[in-house]
Amino acid sequence: MLRRTTLRFALPAVLSATLLAAVAFAQSQDTQSVAEAARRARAQKKNSEKPAKVITDETLEVKKGDVQSAAAEQLRVPGSQETPAQPGAANAPAQGAKTASEDKVRGALKERVELKEKIKEALSDLDLLKREYQLDQDSFYSSPDYANNTSGKAKLDAMKQQIVDKQQDLDRLKEQLAALPEAQESSTSTPPKS
Repeated sequence: MLRRTTLRFALPAVLSATLLAAVAFAQSQDTQSVAEAARRARAQKKNSEKPAKVITDETLEVKKGDVQSAAAEQLRVPGSQETPAQPGAANAPAQGAKTASEDKVRGALKERVELKEKIKEALSDLDLLKREYQLDQDSFYSSPDYANNTSGKAKLDAMKQQIVDKQQDLDRLKEQLAALPEAQESSTSTPPKS
């Protein structure tokens, strides 16, 4: 009986000691390889580091068409003739009249662009309102007791009125856009043929 008890405890102890030694050996190899890989990565990073690049006015390359160069160039309306500025009293009144007409054209173009943006926003709002109205209408009429739902009906009526108001605003904006002269936009939006 003593022999059986000894074997019962000895056999698991021997097996666990063997397995523990194998696991410890494998773990030490993994730890060594991970540590070695980390050392190699640090050394490689240290060797490949470049000095930080400092951007100054001298090192900054500005190409034609960039935002920075656009501000430096003389503003002109596309399609108009370019005339270099010449110092002299005879040229000054003509330039004053030319810049005044260019300012008018720019102002009209700016107003046209703003109106188009407002129309685009109003169209988007109107589309969203119509979609929301359709969803609410579908959910309202899908209820079997919709005839007794007065608050739902009032909500639908209010949304319908919002849609009508938004449509009227959109029509008014389109009329304002149509009232602006067309020639100003076409002369500035299309490049001159060469």
